[in-house]
Formats: sequence, C-alpha cells, structure tokens
Amino acid sequence: MSGITMRLAASLMLISGLLLANAWAQEAKPERVRGQIVSADGNHLVVKGPDGKNFDLMLAPDATVTEVKKASLNDIKPGRFVGSAAEPAGNGAWKALEVHIFPVGSRQGEGHRPWQPQAGATMTNAEVSAAAVQAGNGQLVLRTGGQDYKLIVPPETPIVSQQPGSRALLVPGNYVGAAAAVPEKGVLMAKAVTAGSVPWPIK
Repeated sequence: MSGITMRLAASLMLISGLLLANAWAQEAKPERVRGQIVSADGNHLVVKGPDGKNFDLMLAPDATVTEVKKASLNDIKPGRFVGSAAEPAGNGAWKALEVHIFPVGSRQGEGHRPWQPQAGATMTNAEVSAAAVQAGNGQLVLRTGGQDYKLIVPPETPIVSQQPGSRALLVPGNYVGAAAAVPEKGVLMAKAVTAGSVPWPIK
C-alpha cells in the first residue's frame, strides 16, 4: 500500500470515528419527559405522555425519587428556592406557567434561561427575595445572577412542592417526570425522577 493510500485510509478511519462519536453523542442527548404511569415492573415503567402515546422509561438501579405534592402560594416565603416556567407578561414581568417549590437546601438548576417547547418562554430557578398576594394574583420576585425577575402567578397556575420520596410512588395512576432521561438502545434511561399523584402541569 502506498503512502498516499495509507494516509487516505487513516483519514477515512478518523472521519468515520468522528461521525460515529457524534452519532453516539446525539443519541445520548438528554430529554425532558413526563406523563402518567401505565405499568411498573421493577426498573421498567411504561408511561403515557401528554400526547397520549406510551413510552418506556428505564430507571437506574440507584435512581432517586423525589415526591411531588400539590402546594399553594402560602407555601412560598422569601428565602425559598423555586423554579418556574413563564412567558412574557409585559413591562419586564413574567407570567408563571407553573411553579415548583424545591426541597429546603436545594439550588437545582439555578439560573434564568430559555424554556422549551414553548417559544419565548423562560425557566427561572432562583431564590424568592419577595413574595406577596395582590388582587388574586401572587407576585414573586426571584433573584439569580445578580438580577431580579418579577413573576406574576395567576390563581390557575399549577404549584407543586418537592421532597424526598421513594419507589412506593412509582405505581400505575401516579405521574412521573425525568429531567435528564438519556436514550439508550431506543429506551429512555433515568437516574432521577419526580413522582406523585398530582398531574403537574401539562403545558
């Protein structure tokens, strides 16, 4: 084999390796999933998604479970760490689509960033610096990254709290969510899930 042929073969092998690595990276891209549990068998859950279709969710043997419970604005006090998907409400404020009250001491996913799948919406995980209920609407001020974000919470906004849970929550009829399920051989895998009887938001 000539030197040119050998270099060409090596280049093709390198390109093929890069393409394969890129394919693996794309295949392992985390997804955000949620839905109602249809069946549970050990680490295997069959879940009905918001679109009405079932999908398989496999749990890691050591997967953690966080319980989700219905909550209210009265449970949100200054100093609590919350997360909220929201859409622009005008005058620099945001209208909450959902509010999650995280366990005390958690600062999960802190920051302000775009939120999918809704165009123009954002996700803000931050500490509440001020809270009030005025004219039937909750008004929260969230502070993160040195900036304040005014959040308007209409009465119909789903509000849930989170606390450590167990696999006893993973039963048919309950709802489950995974923020970082990773596709593996066509099946979604998760190392942590949230679960409970509350059908938190289907937005």
